[in-house]
Formats: sequence, structure tokens, C-alpha cells
Amino acid sequence: MFARYASAVSSGTLMTFGLLFVMQLLITLQPSAQAEPRPHYELMPFRIPPDTPVKTIDQIPPIEKLTKTELPPARPVESSNSGTIGVRMPTPTAPHGGTQAPGFSLYNDGPLVSVVRVAPVYPARALSQGLEGTVVVKFDVDSDGRVFNVVVVESSHRVFEKAAIQAAERFKFKPRVIDGVALETAGIQNLFRFTLDDV
Repeated sequence: MFARYASAVSSGTLMTFGLLFVMQLLITLQPSAQAEPRPHYELMPFRIPPDTPVKTIDQIPPIEKLTKTELPPARPVESSNSGTIGVRMPTPTAPHGGTQAPGFSLYNDGPLVSVVRVAPVYPARALSQGLEGTVVVKFDVDSDGRVFNVVVVESSHRVFEKAAIQAAERFKFKPRVIDGVALETAGIQNLFRFTLDDV
């Protein structure tokens, strides 16, 4: 083992010195490359002529004020397939009294966004019996994006419920933000499918 390291270090050292020698040889054989003078650039100072009129801040025309455009209300999304999360929430109200779609605001407002989704662990008992099924869970998300209050709404078999709850508890979200404030979101449903093809 030591002999391999010693041979690797010695061959690396020889290769380095060989490359340095070749570089030095190439530099000395090319005297014309060093004889060429470098281009000389002269910096010219920039001066404003004294008779140039200068506009003051009072003379600059005001910028037109931006007007907010009314957007149609956002439609809530419902959970229909596994891998999707549906949230029912009221449409945020803009400060001027109109409606605005989530995610478009001067205050970095936005809807609830799934960041981390965890697949459930297939229960060994269901796997040994060849069982497949589905579980619908409902949960709430706090203002930090953590899941709490996970409950089973519907399941095809009780053997899958614990795995679905444990997976949902490990979800992470970017919380819903309205007027720059992160809010809790309640009543989110998610469908877990347990199929033997995925194992």
C-alpha cells in the first residue's frame, strides 16, 4: 500500500517538473512574443462645459402614478389525484377594496405552496397480504409551514391509516401570506394511494 502511494507521489512530482521545464523552454524559444510592446491606453478626463444647462429636481416632470388592475377572483383547487394538494380558502382582498389573485401583490403575498412531500411507507402487514388501498387525510398548516392536526377522513383499510398520517406530518409548506403576514391554513386534504406497483 505504501509503495503505491510513494510511486504515485514520485510520478506526480516528475510530471510537474517536466511540465514546468516544457513551459520554460517554450517561453525562451519565443523571443518575438516578449519583444512586442504592450498597447498603451490614455485616459481622457471628462468635463462638462460650463455653459451646459442643468435641470434641477423641480424641473423634472413627475412620474405617472401606477394604477392597480382588477384581477378576477382565484378559483379554489380541489384534491383529485394523489400527489396533489387542494386548498379551499377565500380570495384575498387587495388594500384598495378589489380582489386580487394569490401570489401577485406589493407585499409578497402568496398562496400556500407545498415544499416537501413525503411518500408513505408501505405497511409490511399490507404488503405481506397483497393489500392495496387509499387514505384521505385532512390537516392544518401553521404560519411556519408545519403540518398539525392530521386526521383520517376516509380510508379503504385501517392498515394504511398510520402510514398516511406519518407521511402527512412530515410535509412542509410555504405558508399563505396576505398583506405580508404568514397565516395558518386549515382543512387541507391529501389523497394517498397504496399500490403494489409502487413498491
